[in-house]
Amino acid sequence: MVADLLLAKLRELQATVESTEPEASILPTCLSLLDQLGTVLGGGGPPPLTTREDRYGGVEIEVPISAADTPHALGVELSRRIEQWAAAGKRGLWLKIPLECAAFAGSAAAQGFQFHHAKPEYVEMTRWLPTDQPSPLPAYAFTQVGVGGVVVNSAGHVLMERVSPTAKMQGSWKLPGGRGLADPGEDFADTVREETGIAASLSNGGGVVSLRHSHGFRFGVGDLYVVVKLVCEGSEEIQMNERELAGARWVPWEEVRAMVAPPSAESFDGKVSQTNLDFISSALSGALIAGTPTPSSRPGVSSMVYTARAAET
Repeated sequence: MVADLLLAKLRELQATVESTEPEASILPTCLSLLDQLGTVLGGGGPPPLTTREDRYGGVEIEVPISAADTPHALGVELSRRIEQWAAAGKRGLWLKIPLECAAFAGSAAAQGFQFHHAKPEYVEMTRWLPTDQPSPLPAYAFTQVGVGGVVVNSAGHVLMERVSPTAKMQGSWKLPGGRGLADPGEDFADTVREETGIAASLSNGGGVVSLRHSHGFRFGVGDLYVVVKLVCEGSEEIQMNERELAGARWVPWEEVRAMVAPPSAESFDGKVSQTNLDFISSALSGALIAGTPTPSSRPGVSSMVYTARAAET
């Protein structure tokens, strides 16, 4: 704490000196003295920062877990490195601080870093070095993905589930997945399998039915809601997740149409919304955007590429 306070005061003093004598600089000498002080207080110098230059003229910095006991000395080292990077014309700095070194975030903030995002095991901070242009550093991921599946079996029946997202929708029938959010690494069929035990895929007649893009959701993120047609593969026996569902069954198309709630309905118990009916109708008779696994530019990683099918003639 003493070293951090001294560093802050020295920066204030340096700003005062530069305002009267632009060419003068006391900071390098003082930082050297602070480095020695940090060594004394910490019982030794801090572990070196792990750095890697990125392809955009910036630097990725990672604080080692072993630096948890020397945050003050580490702050001095970071300050010195920042001066070196600025002199070398580096631009964006990305600083990754592990949970074990969380105390170092305050020192980094005092040196101009801002929070970018946080995960359970680390926090990422950034600083844009050029002073004559605004920062173009990209924001963290700001869109969540929800998936709804129109799952069709060999008889052409649609898999429906009964669950209650809100009081008004208590007991209503909807598409598997619904408002569930996709987790990292999940594909569009994973949520359906988790809720009902039904293995389904986009192959052999599946594809994207509809996509809705909205803004202003929780934490200020955008929302992509993707509806896909999935074809049941293997057993059609439903293994319902009773912690999430009140019911699940295969429903013929004619019965789905008969279950639609009127616009003035105050209760959706045992009913299907008009929106879900429209999704199902489009999946059963409309054009689909087909997905195909495609190798990406990253070794060993494939991507799903979705392409509109040509109209049948």
